[in-house]
Amino acid sequence: MEEHKRARYTHRKRSRKPTSTVQIPYITQCPTCGCNTLSTSSKTTARTLIDLTFTKNGVRKSITKYWAHKGHCPTCRRDFVPRDFAVSGRPQLYGAGLKAWITYLRIALRLPYGSIKVLIQDVFNEHIEDVLIIQCLQEVARYHTQTEKAIWDSMLASPFIHADETQVNIDNVNQYVWVFTDGKHVIFKYTETREADFLHEFFDDYKGVLISDFFPGYDALTCRQQKCLVHLIRDINNDLWASPFDTEYAAFVKEVKNVMVPIMEVIQKYGLKKYHLSKFIKHVAIFYDKVIEQTYYKSELCLKYQQRFLRYREPLFTFLACDGIPWHNNTAESAIRHLPLQERISGVFHTSVIREYLILLGIRQTCRFQEKSFLKFLLSGEQDVDTFKGSSKNTTIRFPDELTPLWKKTAETP
Repeated sequence: MEEHKRARYTHRKRSRKPTSTVQIPYITQCPTCGCNTLSTSSKTTARTLIDLTFTKNGVRKSITKYWAHKGHCPTCRRDFVPRDFAVSGRPQLYGAGLKAWITYLRIALRLPYGSIKVLIQDVFNEHIEDVLIIQCLQEVARYHTQTEKAIWDSMLASPFIHADETQVNIDNVNQYVWVFTDGKHVIFKYTETREADFLHEFFDDYKGVLISDFFPGYDALTCRQQKCLVHLIRDINNDLWASPFDTEYAAFVKEVKNVMVPIMEVIQKYGLKKYHLSKFIKHVAIFYDKVIEQTYYKSELCLKYQQRFLRYREPLFTFLACDGIPWHNNTAESAIRHLPLQERISGVFHTSVIREYLILLGIRQTCRFQEKSFLKFLLSGEQDVDTFKGSSKNTTIRFPDELTPLWKKTAETP
């Protein structure tokens, strides 16, 4: 037991040879009595910052020692460290570059904590615990709270938004993560249940079209909607394969095919242009009059899809009367596919960091949809993905104030 404690103490106190040393001016005013005649003390104080410096040719580790003389107050007869050294809480040991790299490994590359620790140990000879990885993610996510808000504001200005949800394991409890995207921006939210009441806050005043699957939770929203025809066609095909001897249903499927295929052919040729698609509104009306409303079916499958077509008559074909509205929800499924992959790798998400993880994942997917580098965005210190150029020659970190120690900023001030 004693050997174990001694080993931990030795690791915690192990010395690192600094690659550079920076002196910070000593304090000149007493923080207790306000005396302005502090003298330089012979005693010193120091902080060490371990960081990664990224250049266009690669990355290197740096260990910077910041030190300063303490100031001696003749009135209080006490020594005081510089104000920026007297930070509350645990002094920052790791710099912004290393935090960005850890975030990139976890979010973009989906590495579990154990692999991140091994990689940093093998490449940079630094031992880092799970709790410090979580702290890095939380700090970077806090800084990018405004980034998430900017993404959401941009999305609400879009003529359409895709929505989807998936079940995830959070601390061994099945909860739900929702994704919203317009093809360029991505936002994730999570809820303990699949109840969709929270959606009213976001979409009751939305002026565009919400594209979703047939989950009933979306039906109560007052905004215009487009239901995913891929889901509908897939369900119809699956039931057709499962009931090959249901001739009435086979005839029903043929009628659906006759109305859908010409629409898809025009989309493939001309795109989602109202000019070319609006002519099918009349064809859809004929289909409803002939196949859906005026026909009595005995087949349970026919009755099932008859009710679905009646219930979603307008949301199924909203895209025919609008320019550029997708008829499927593949974009949302592409954005949310990252989560099941991460769960398969990590096994479980944790409540303590799921909120921050989803903020960063939304930013990463936004960068991916806009074909921008997530790592370079983190290193840039910018907070708006839309204005980020993504390929700056100078990748030197000019990182967020919230992630940079005060004593480092002081040293960099002319």
